[in-house]
Amino acid sequence: MSNRRRLQWTLAVLAAIPVASASREIVLGPQGVPGGSPNVPPTVDSALRYANVFKLAVGPVVWSQLGRVERSAAVTSVLASLFVGGLARLRSWQQRGRPHPVTVGAVVLELAAPPLLVIWRRRIHVRSTAPAIGELS
Repeated sequence: MSNRRRLQWTLAVLAAIPVASASREIVLGPQGVPGGSPNVPPTVDSALRYANVFKLAVGPVVWSQLGRVERSAAVTSVLASLFVGGLARLRSWQQRGRPHPVTVGAVVLELAAPPLLVIWRRRIHVRSTAPAIGELS
């Protein structure tokens, strides 16, 4: 399997995580969040479900770009958004305390995976655009 194909599979599988998580939180509201509680103000419940629609969009956006994974601005934007989301969760952790262990895992994934995937994409892109040995003269 080529390096590009492995990247496509990795992104396809990883994109399923926010789709599953968002679907659960849209349907169940705060009770769908690991360690969640039904005892939140209606505005918080509403905001959580609304924000999860954007998290749900991550999967279809990534899946639609798999054919051009190494050069897609949409994939770059998704990865950047996931990373910034991890930073936002760190801020919450700082202000409100340590979250549920599942959320800690999400923070680690959100902060580690996007930079690694960007580097991987860059390497594939550079290799695919580099001239062949015979073309260097």
